[in-house]
Amino acid sequence: MLRIARLLAVGYLVLALATTAFTLFVGPVGAAMFRLPTLGPGGDPVQVTLAYGTEKRAWLEDAVTRFAASNPRVRGRPIEIELVGLGSREIVTEIVDNGFQPTVISPASTIQIELLRDQWARQNSGQSIFFSGSDAPQPLVITPLVLVVWQERAQLLFANGQTNFWNDLHSLLAAPEGWGKLGRPEWGFVNFGQTSPETSNSGIQTLVLMSYGYYNKSRGLSNEDVLNADFQRWLTEMQSAVPDFENSTGNLMIDMLRFGPSKYSMVSVYENLAIENFKTAANRGGEIQVYYPPVNIYSEHPYAVLDAPWVTPEQREAAAAFRAFLLSDEIQRLALETYGYRPVNLQVPIDPNDPNNPFSRYASYGITFDIAEQVEVPPAEVLNTLIEFWRAKYGGEVTGYRLQGTGYRVQGTGRAGGERHSDS
Repeated sequence: MLRIARLLAVGYLVLALATTAFTLFVGPVGAAMFRLPTLGPGGDPVQVTLAYGTEKRAWLEDAVTRFAASNPRVRGRPIEIELVGLGSREIVTEIVDNGFQPTVISPASTIQIELLRDQWARQNSGQSIFFSGSDAPQPLVITPLVLVVWQERAQLLFANGQTNFWNDLHSLLAAPEGWGKLGRPEWGFVNFGQTSPETSNSGIQTLVLMSYGYYNKSRGLSNEDVLNADFQRWLTEMQSAVPDFENSTGNLMIDMLRFGPSKYSMVSVYENLAIENFKTAANRGGEIQVYYPPVNIYSEHPYAVLDAPWVTPEQREAAAAFRAFLLSDEIQRLALETYGYRPVNLQVPIDPNDPNNPFSRYASYGITFDIAEQVEVPPAEVLNTLIEFWRAKYGGEVTGYRLQGTGYRVQGTGRAGGERHSDS
């Protein structure tokens, strides 16, 4: 009996030592009351680099902080998230032209997903850069495009209502006397703010809505439409009112508030950015008003894990875990109540009677939940023709301060790092 007891004790000791060694060098197995530090390769963080459109920087940073607090792990290893903020179009060009290798991309619109899919396939013998099935690109939140105008100027611009939205706007932007056309010459020229369609999704969307507005239709925009000389003249007069083509929508909204009407009389941005900044505008001595184009276009903010050689199976799993977190009730409600996004999680409805609902809170500023109609997104070849026409006129004039990344790194219990910037 004594011999058997000794054998059992030795066996238990060997098993305990083996388990401890495995935990230290590979990672914990199953649930535990506490975790030993991992010394070997199993303890290296699984890093997920998420390249995203800067308009949702605040929401993503908040979500990363909350994700960190949940001590996220995959295969026993901590998950590390790095946020890299770029213009939505710029995400595509950085991957295709400059060798940028993120794990996940989240531009503002599916437009950029399709452009990257097409360009990657052309360069890689028809291979897809996106997964199918459960890891296929999925929307995170939704937001339409709006026109944000300083309130005093909005009262003149739409004094008779929005009877002919784009043509009324064109008439004012093209007027050589500027605001003098509406009796306020002391306001100077009418400066229209939009982003560059070469770097930013909202820039392309603005051109698309203007194009449909010119033809008074919502479907079937063609290359012939874009190449029409009268249309090109009309669009050029609209674009000539833009003092600077910013590289990202988030930066454009910041500049409108920073410099006031002296730089931008109005800007074309996402609805959520307007909602985020009503209080900021009021604190700077002015108020802003929101107007929805008669037919609109949605940004779905897709989350797309890349099926690329540099993405490991562990990174794919970690990216899926962060996506599930972003789609959770908690983070979708945060997106709605704090940052003004329309949630895609159907368990988080927009309740008009909820005092935390910004669509009720800011209704007097023009915010509304109902969007009457959406335009058909043109095929890639028409988008490229539109961009090429714009580039021939305005390419190289992009300005603004580019946010390369925020450097937040999720390691299970907190975040470290700061912001990295570079001038564009």
